[in-house]
Amino acid sequence: MKRFSSSRPLRPYTLCSRSVWFLLLSASASIAFAESASLQENWPKEVVVTVGDIRTRIDGPKMWTLSGIDFQNTVMATEDSAYGTVLTIRGVGHLGTAHFLDVPGQQGEVEKEIVTSLKLFLDEKPVTDFSPEMTLSGTSFRMERTSKIRDLDLESSVSIRNGVLIETAHMRATKTIDLQITYPLMYAWTREATLYAFGDDNGIQKRGIFRKEGQSDEPPEKTSRWMAVFNPVTGKGSVCYLLKHPPDADGWLQWTDSPVAYRKLRIMSFVEKVMPAGFDGTYQAAVGFFSATEQDWEKAALAKVDELKKASPDSP
Repeated sequence: MKRFSSSRPLRPYTLCSRSVWFLLLSASASIAFAESASLQENWPKEVVVTVGDIRTRIDGPKMWTLSGIDFQNTVMATEDSAYGTVLTIRGVGHLGTAHFLDVPGQQGEVEKEIVTSLKLFLDEKPVTDFSPEMTLSGTSFRMERTSKIRDLDLESSVSIRNGVLIETAHMRATKTIDLQITYPLMYAWTREATLYAFGDDNGIQKRGIFRKEGQSDEPPEKTSRWMAVFNPVTGKGSVCYLLKHPPDADGWLQWTDSPVAYRKLRIMSFVEKVMPAGFDGTYQAAVGFFSATEQDWEKAALAKVDELKKASPDSP
């Protein structure tokens, strides 16, 4: 199975702490792994979804989350990356959607997010007949899933309607979690994008040109609510607008500029902080697309921002 991981560097961690964790893994957790695996045998390995001008894929090996986004048959976000929710746990590493960890002392074994429920809806009707490879097309689509990442319970959803893709990550901590970072949502914009802008509800705060070589993990944009990217060759652009984040947790925009892989945007929270037991919070982002020329792309992006910020934070 292909493994996906963030390019952000991790602090060194000891195998001892992870070994102990597995040795102390409770019987109930072991049962959860087994029950989850049994359920997943009947779930699709790939679902290609088309709603209007938007096409995406739900990827089983990536724990049933997005795998790329196309707009009008143009790649806007690459398949060859990870999406979803990830925790960077101190002394452990990246763990979450499509981010797996090797089990110490057990060659070939990996620790994964435990996905316990998967529901698909097309035109508001449940999809009940699963097959390994599926193609769905309609006027609206929604996916709902529940999972567990160690001591974090996660309810996540993807909805597409009226030209807008909305993702939601509802997180509940059953125990205290010592975090370096958490990324509730992430988007791997295509490496072919060359121009970008960040902004808030008052307009553009920062604009620039993506690098042509090398790679950099950029510092977070702590006051921005949205990021727009644009490819002058195709005349297509994307906007991600942060609709919602918990009032007691940061919702920063952090990005990696890598011309050989992607222009990756992440929602960043709990940087060098402990997520307290009982934390209950929701992160939600809306994604939209536009066509423009290089001369007017920022104007088109701002118009899309105005559209996205009116999307209901409580939309399914």
